[in-house]
Amino acid sequence: MYKNVFIDQCGYLPSMEKKVTVRSDKPVKFEVLTSDGAGVFSGVADVRYDNPSAKEIDYVGDFSEVTKPGRYYVRTEHNVESEVFVICDDAYADVFQKSTAFFYMQRCGYDIPKTAGGIHAHCACHTGIAVAYDGTESREVNGGWHDAGDYGRYVGPGAMAVAQMLYAYERNTALCAQYESPEKCDTALPAFLEEIKYELDWMMKMQRADGALYHKATPNRFCSFIMPEEEKEQMILSPVSVTATGDFAAVCAMAIRFYEKYDPAYAKKLAEVSVKAYEAMKTMELPGGFKNPPEISTGEYGDNDDMDERYWAAAELYRAFGDEKYKNDFEAIAKTKIYQGYGWADMGSYGNLAYLGTTDPVDAEIKAAIEKAMLTEADRILGLVTADGYDTALSAKDYIWGSNLSVANNGLMLYDAYKLTGEKKYLDAACEQIHYLLGRNPMGLCYVTGCGTDAIKHPHHRPSGFTGVAMAGMLSGGPCDWLADACAKGILTKETAPAKCLVDMTGSYSTNEVTIYWNSAFLQLLASVTEM
Repeated sequence: MYKNVFIDQCGYLPSMEKKVTVRSDKPVKFEVLTSDGAGVFSGVADVRYDNPSAKEIDYVGDFSEVTKPGRYYVRTEHNVESEVFVICDDAYADVFQKSTAFFYMQRCGYDIPKTAGGIHAHCACHTGIAVAYDGTESREVNGGWHDAGDYGRYVGPGAMAVAQMLYAYERNTALCAQYESPEKCDTALPAFLEEIKYELDWMMKMQRADGALYHKATPNRFCSFIMPEEEKEQMILSPVSVTATGDFAAVCAMAIRFYEKYDPAYAKKLAEVSVKAYEAMKTMELPGGFKNPPEISTGEYGDNDDMDERYWAAAELYRAFGDEKYKNDFEAIAKTKIYQGYGWADMGSYGNLAYLGTTDPVDAEIKAAIEKAMLTEADRILGLVTADGYDTALSAKDYIWGSNLSVANNGLMLYDAYKLTGEKKYLDAACEQIHYLLGRNPMGLCYVTGCGTDAIKHPHHRPSGFTGVAMAGMLSGGPCDWLADACAKGILTKETAPAKCLVDMTGSYSTNEVTIYWNSAFLQLLASVTEM
């Protein structure tokens, strides 16, 4: 059905701003009705946007004064209706539970029973011995999360996912405490932290005796659409990298403060492996970053600038241990450049948060420079939001591979500015990125599978493709105007609006794949903007 009225399909907290976008060439009267048809609000979508990202004209209306808990929908004067949505204090409970449970479902080397996994249940996979790419050693690297729609496991993206989930827990412990593992195991740890530990434990197995980290564990090539236990190819440990080693050092140092309360011995182990990795990183020089060996064609996650990983690692170890040498390392880099970014290739924002969050002494000038850079970037992003008919933190040229990650991470930049200034404009704009991902977007789709009322149904994800049923709780990569796969090229054209370059087909890996670190970005943003 062709849609013209767009809202967040999962709903809103009562205190949130609430907007509706109507695709129209003139202002449109609308009303908000309860699910049984009783009108509660009338308004006009009268704020016009000429929208180059969607190649359309939009009018936006505001119904923020509707705060009473209930189920609602929007109907225009032309009798066009939105999806049904809720307003309540736990509007995001379902999407949060499903999006977190996705990590459990991505577990590698683990028996997922039918009672927990349903149609996607499977026995332990990839349990064989892995061999180093150069034949120098063999080792067991069982565990961790499958990275994406494929079954590879990658240290850098895994560290990013862990860091973002830890920030979600730190900012909104009450929300994270509501998470229930699909297996409902009794552990000493909160279920949310137990899930994160599964990835941390695997990353420790990727550390060599000298402290450096193998970059990834994958076969030589991607498998077909089979269940994970059916992939029998030899697991290869790709070469070590500065980025993997630095990310591991950073995230293990970060994790200490979360686990020491529950398991001091584990926290001590995190500290030991973190320091060991950091010392290895300090001696590593790999110009140009990690490159796949010729025989390996799985995801490269190459990164030709490793200074942001060094930056993050130094900041986290200083926050964890208070040792002046880590402070000096961080500040030496920061005096040259303030790094920013929440992506796997741009780790600067994690370093900034660690430096600003330490209780140990910091350099006042560097602290001020970091805060200025954060606000400058947030204001740039805010300009994109206020110019877009869906309040999206992207311009027309920003609909790249994984654009939904950019949406979530830009939302985090806005949230950081809110925490620095207390200015509500940043918080409201950050919330709008959640609303975009959950339905207030030009496709009119909830980009998280199994949530809302009209969600992505055919993600590029092997278990989902094999069973024919989309696993719930996965954030789609989102519109990408590169037309980088056969499905996209067969359906879209160069004239398609960037914000509409999405194909909900299993084969469209460039617009419709899923990854752990897209989900973690979404979870960090969701937990942040709903913190109590």
